[in-house]
Amino acid sequence: MSKLFEYPDFLRALDGISPCPQDAGAQAAVTVIELEGLRDVDAALGYAAGDELIRNAGQALARALADGLVGITGRHQITCAQLAVAGSGFAELAAHKMLRVLSEPFACGERQVLLWPRAGLALAGPRVVRPQELLAHAYAAVRQARRARARLRLYAPEAAATMLEGVDLWSQLGQAIEEGSLHLEYQPQVALASGCVQSVEALLRWDHPQYGSIRPDTMVRAAEGTDLMPRLTHWVFNTALRQCAEYRQAGLDAGISVNFSADDLQEREVVDLVAQSLEVWQVPAESVTVELTETAVMESHDAEARAALHGMKDLGLRVSMDDFGIGYSSMERLLRMPLDELKIDMTFVHELVSSRPHQRIVESMIGLGQKMGLSVVAEGVEDQETLERLRALGCDLVQGFYLGRPARLAQFMEQTRSGHGPSAF
Repeated sequence: MSKLFEYPDFLRALDGISPCPQDAGAQAAVTVIELEGLRDVDAALGYAAGDELIRNAGQALARALADGLVGITGRHQITCAQLAVAGSGFAELAAHKMLRVLSEPFACGERQVLLWPRAGLALAGPRVVRPQELLAHAYAAVRQARRARARLRLYAPEAAATMLEGVDLWSQLGQAIEEGSLHLEYQPQVALASGCVQSVEALLRWDHPQYGSIRPDTMVRAAEGTDLMPRLTHWVFNTALRQCAEYRQAGLDAGISVNFSADDLQEREVVDLVAQSLEVWQVPAESVTVELTETAVMESHDAEARAALHGMKDLGLRVSMDDFGIGYSSMERLLRMPLDELKIDMTFVHELVSSRPHQRIVESMIGLGQKMGLSVVAEGVEDQETLERLRALGCDLVQGFYLGRPARLAQFMEQTRSGHGPSAF
C-alpha cells in the first residue's frame, strides 16, 4: 500500500526518487490523472464535497498500488509516481489499473458519483530525466488525452512540440490580426443546374514565418476560449463581406460562405456583430452563409447557441452544416437546427467513383438533405467523372480543385474574368 501525499509533500518526495533505478531495464514512471467529474461536483455540491471525494479517490488509489507515491496535485488531479517499472508495457498496464480503480462510483453523502478519470503517462527515457521533467511530460500527455478524448496517452516528444507551437501561435495570433498577416482565399461553389458560381467559400490563411502555412483549425484551437476568438471571427467576417462586396461590384453575382466555430455561438454579441457587418458592406443577408462543422452544430445545442443561430436566421442569413458524415449527428438535433444546407465531406466524395458503398452513402446523404428541404453541396470534386456522378445523383452544388483551387481575391477575380475559373459544367 502506498501513502497519499498532499501537493507540497508529494513534490518533495518526487524530487527524492531516481529516474534511473538500480534494477537493469527498470525506469521511473509518472501518471497524471484528471478527474473530470469533480467539476460537476464542485458546481452542484460545493468545494467541500469535491475535496472529500478527491481524498477518498487518492486513498483508494494508494491502497491499490503496492509501492510508489500518490499525491493530490491539483483541484481535480491525482498523480502517481512509480519508482521502477519494467518498460512502457508494464507502466501502461499500471495506468489502466489506476483508471479502473477510479472509474468505480464513489460515495458522496447519499449519492454515488462517477469521477470520469483521464490519464497521461510519462517514463524516464534512455537519458536521465529529472522527476520534475517527468511530471511536466505527464501533464503534457494528459492534455493530449483530453484533446483526443482518449482515456490514456503516453507522452511523446512530438506532442510536446505541438503544444509549444500552440503556445507560440496563441501569443502571436493577436499581433497577426492587427498587422494584417492573415489573409483569406476563395473557392467557388458551382450550381450543377446552371453551371454558374452560386457562392464562394472564404478560407482563412496564415503564412507563419517560423511554422509555415497554418491550418485554419489550428488557429481556431489556439484562439478558442480566449478573447482572441471574437477578434478573429470579427476580422474574418468583415474581411469576407468587404471582399464579397468587391467581387459583386465587379460583376460576379455570387454569395459568400464564412466558417464559424462552436465557440463563436457562445459570444453574446455575435448576432450584433454580424448585423453591423452586413450594414457596413451592404451585402444582401440572403447571400451570406454561416458554415459550422457537423461536430460544432451537434455540440451547439444549448439555449445560447440556438438563440445565436436563430438570430442569424432572423437577419436573413443561411446556415450550413460542413463536413457532414464524419461527426455524430443526432436526427432529433438535426431537425431542431435552423439549417439551409448540408456539405458532404470530401472523404466520401473522393471515393465516389471507385467505391460502390461510398456512392450509396453519398446518394443517401443527398436524398436525406433534399427531403429535409436543404441544399446539398459536395466537397472535394477533383475530376470530371466525379462531377458527372454527382450530377446523376441530383446533387445541388459542387466544390473542389477541379472547379477551382482556393485563391486570393485578385487572383480569384482574374480567373473568373479570364474564363480559367469555373465555367459551364
